[in-house]
Amino acid sequence: MNPTSNMQPSASPRPQEEEINLFEYAAVIIRRWKIFLLALCAVFIGVALYTFLMKPVYEASSSLHVKDVKGKGELLGELSLNTTNPVNAEIEIFKSRSNAEKVVERLHLNWLITKKSDGFKFKILEFASTAKEPVYRIKMTAADTFEVKDDNGDLIGKGNAGVLMKKDGFSLLITDLKGEIGDSFQLELAPFDNVVDGLRNNIKAIEQGRQTGIIRASYTSTDPVLARDIVNNLVLAYLEQTVVFKTEEASRTVSFIDEQMNGLRGELDNSEKNLQTYKSTAGVINLDGEATALIGKLSEMEKSRTEVALQKQQVEFARDSLKRAIKKGVIYSPGIMRNDPLVAGLAAKLAELEVQKKGLLTEYTEAHQTVKATQSQIEEVQNKMLAIYETGLTNLTRQEKDVTQQLSVYEKQMRRLPDVERDLARLTRVSKVNADIYTFLLQKHEEARIAKASTISNIDIVDPAITPGTPIKPKKAQNLLLGLIFGLALGIGLAFFQEYLDDTIKNADEAKRAMGLPLLATIPHIPGPDPKLNGSARKAEALITRSEPKSAVAEAFRSLRTNLHFSAINKEKKIILFTSSFPGEGKSIISSNAAVIFSQTGARVLIVDCDLRRSSLHKQFSHSKTPGLSELLTGDITFAEAKHNTGIPGLDLISAGTTPPNPSELLGSEAMRRFLLTHRENYDYIIIDAPPVLAVTDAPVLTTISDIVILIMEAGRVPIKAAQHMRETLASIQAPVAGLVINDKTGKGESYGYYGGRYYRYGKGYGYGYGYGYGYYSDEEQQPGKKVSRWKTLLKFIPEKIKKRFK
Repeated sequence: MNPTSNMQPSASPRPQEEEINLFEYAAVIIRRWKIFLLALCAVFIGVALYTFLMKPVYEASSSLHVKDVKGKGELLGELSLNTTNPVNAEIEIFKSRSNAEKVVERLHLNWLITKKSDGFKFKILEFASTAKEPVYRIKMTAADTFEVKDDNGDLIGKGNAGVLMKKDGFSLLITDLKGEIGDSFQLELAPFDNVVDGLRNNIKAIEQGRQTGIIRASYTSTDPVLARDIVNNLVLAYLEQTVVFKTEEASRTVSFIDEQMNGLRGELDNSEKNLQTYKSTAGVINLDGEATALIGKLSEMEKSRTEVALQKQQVEFARDSLKRAIKKGVIYSPGIMRNDPLVAGLAAKLAELEVQKKGLLTEYTEAHQTVKATQSQIEEVQNKMLAIYETGLTNLTRQEKDVTQQLSVYEKQMRRLPDVERDLARLTRVSKVNADIYTFLLQKHEEARIAKASTISNIDIVDPAITPGTPIKPKKAQNLLLGLIFGLALGIGLAFFQEYLDDTIKNADEAKRAMGLPLLATIPHIPGPDPKLNGSARKAEALITRSEPKSAVAEAFRSLRTNLHFSAINKEKKIILFTSSFPGEGKSIISSNAAVIFSQTGARVLIVDCDLRRSSLHKQFSHSKTPGLSELLTGDITFAEAKHNTGIPGLDLISAGTTPPNPSELLGSEAMRRFLLTHRENYDYIIIDAPPVLAVTDAPVLTTISDIVILIMEAGRVPIKAAQHMRETLASIQAPVAGLVINDKTGKGESYGYYGGRYYRYGKGYGYGYGYGYGYYSDEEQQPGKKVSRWKTLLKFIPEKIKKRFK
């Protein structure tokens, strides 16, 4: 009797809020273990390779103390700087380009030596080239001799050790040449500016602590000796620069006096010789009182003019230095004219403002309004000082002019003397004036020299750089730990991202929500056949309900049988059709085991392989494919000839037979209908193994002659949209769908950690339950009420592939 009523899909239950716990998160990681391990291994191995292949980097450092040094004494106050720059300004001076250039020049950092033969030793004292590409190959040709070729292989010339070699814009001086004939190295002259920039980028200078005045200067390099030399030479260049800057006024004063004395020394010698010669020749030895007094006045005026000229030169030096300081934004107070109360007051005010600005910079930046206001006051004070020096320079120029006019008056008086006395007076005047001026300049030169020598740097070297013995990079333990952490983070992220992109139905709850159908059973993963078994035995292993009737899988099929019995009590359920969405979801395995389970109750069962395109039931029962259903429907054989004895009491098999060209037409034919109607009276159950619904149209055709339809769905394979499309297809033909069977064919269901929202334990010796309970067929009974840890359960679900990798 054909069914006329359809089992309508039940209303989709309202999704309940799922509990999120660590167990479910861990299940995601185990389910996506491949991408997790791939990301973890890729990151960790990459970090490990980088760490162990990286060339060690060393850091050399030196500590400097920046202290406040004020000028003491009038002379030092006149010729030295009385203010100091804040530490941040000192740091910028330390890292300045001029200091870096001195280091590059002293250490010849722009001389790049590469591709050197092992054991080849030498020293390069001079190297210069005007070529566009200054790359050369130096090869030892004999003891203390070598040849030089350019990058193109053209010979530049030959040279000897210890002898400067010069050839058309190229010069090279090599000493201590030791090696074997044929040893060579490549010498390149790198761009000076690029080397300086690279050096400055690797220089680090910071203040240790807050307002300590201690600067820590460091440099990193793969060569520990080079790192030490660079730091020490940089410190020396910095100290030299600070001393030169602070003694600029005194240095320029000393230079000016030296120039004046060099010319005056010769004039003094000549004037004394001329005076003695004239006295011997003319016979006149002494001048009268008037002439002597006049010469004394002339000498004093000449001395005054020289002193005014020296003061004028010092004021010009101070004015120029102050202008440069204002232009650079540097706080500077010249030492000249400190006896002027106005200059002294402005210098004190400038020092006070500098201290104020230094205090503000500890809390604010240069861009803060308060700091800007203080800087404006500093510039205002410096501009006032500059105006005073300009006025002083004008006054000195006027004073110099007055002295010159007074000298003219005395010279007119000299011309009124008698000729003999006038000549003697002239020579005496020249000699006395030169002697007095020279004595004055000697005194001023000594004062300036003392002032210069007394000007010391306000920088003290606390700790010079030493050769580092331990590299700062790579930090192996830290890198490996970070690599592990980032690898875990990336692996977890990719695993959850893959999980987010996975739209397949993973468990029974999702299947019920997507399909709106009841769950009839969840079939655990059926282990593959033992490779040690022979062919027929391996095929029979798929019938686990026969080979292991006490296993958890067999118990799941019994649950399916029970749920089918109660799914529609008032409806006849003789012809049961098993189908799926796609091929390979395990419907043949489930249908064959379901047939065995039904036959174990004493019922007569006929299982028919209607998957005429990809039949497999004959393999499960170890029979041939032909003859079978296709021959039976075409009338080539009788039912008795098509029926195969499975060896299982009460269970007969009709295999697929020869694959026909028109399976859908054959399955939907009247012959198929008559075949089922005829034999439903002879059997209690007819199990139909139908093709997938979405692959071909065979299954929808067979549903019209079936009592109930059971949908097989593999966990983690069928997309939600595909499952819904299958439901719509069956609903459109009013197929009597009884419910769903979730098949964990590949073991993915185990990685999801639960079936139907409940945690299970599967395996030999266990039944199934809710995380704890009793095993139905265990040799050792579990203690009642003893709860099974979820984490232990989770470990049971770890795929055997992963376990084997770590064994």
